[in-house]
Amino acid sequence: MKNEFFLFSNQQENVSGTANALIDNLVPFNGEVDIFVTDNEEVYVSARQQFDDKRSGALAFSFKADIPDGRHDYEADSGMYISYALFEEVAGGTKITPFPAVYGSGNVNMTFDRSKGTLEVGFNLEVQNSPTEPRLKAIGAFKNVSGLEQVKK
Repeated sequence: MKNEFFLFSNQQENVSGTANALIDNLVPFNGEVDIFVTDNEEVYVSARQQFDDKRSGALAFSFKADIPDGRHDYEADSGMYISYALFEEVAGGTKITPFPAVYGSGNVNMTFDRSKGTLEVGFNLEVQNSPTEPRLKAIGAFKNVSGLEQVKK
């Protein structure tokens, strides 16, 4: 799956839910869902947490809209992509440290109801900043997500 991201310029008003992640030696993540959208081919959900005035974290999950509910191995051909990122305001800009999930390192268990616009996700896998960095164990979830919004491609 091609890795590309769309940054929304406006906040969704009707989206709700929480997300959490425990990633080895990183600060525990407990965020609020801020984006939950679909173009009828893919679904994208993300959550953010502000740790302090300069640091924040974001957890994102995208998947094919027609994926069946249940447990799935996290593989490159699964149509799923999970990533965690740390953001830090520094002199002159923002430093972003991404931790994408490693394909083949675990599984995702999900329930998605397109007609109701709801989502529940749990994952147990590994993330890695770069191939030269160690893999980190990541256990997390998106809970009680609702307010799916339709967007155009």
